[in-house]
Amino acid sequence: MVANRLRLVPLDRSHLSRTREWANDALIMQLMDRPYPVSAAEHETWFAAVVSRDDCAYFAIEAAVDGAHIGNVWLWAIDRRHAKAEMRVVIGAESARKKGMGAEAIDELCHYAFERLGLHRVYAYVLSTNPAARRAFERAGFVLEGTLRDDRRAEGRFIDTYLLARVST
Repeated sequence: MVANRLRLVPLDRSHLSRTREWANDALIMQLMDRPYPVSAAEHETWFAAVVSRDDCAYFAIEAAVDGAHIGNVWLWAIDRRHAKAEMRVVIGAESARKKGMGAEAIDELCHYAFERLGLHRVYAYVLSTNPAARRAFERAGFVLEGTLRDDRRAEGRFIDTYLLARVST
């Protein structure tokens, strides 16, 4: 899949080093509510599980101009019966942040979900401490459906989680 400034390619072994680096980045861990760093062994086990599952679709985000791996975007808990899935995104490369790449990747994966997988609804949970993610989803056509008040504990306090979704038209 190719969008204007990026392309989505199936996650493979060549993307694992950067993916683990981002998973262990302190800021990204906080934004994604990850409590602990990921060891090399855990990462390898995770990758083996992801590529064998049929209820997720995991893509690396690469810059169209030079193929640099800048992030990942994926559909999780694909529910074919109800034609829906959760979406998650990470723009790991600091040089690619605050440039609309997240919204572009989200939009591109929505097209894949609706047109290729036949899904009707894609939803996302976004922590209230991550306003950039909320903006990216909203720019990609997601609508706020609700607020889960005091849903998560972060840094010793409870924070809200937003539920956003986009449906096929």
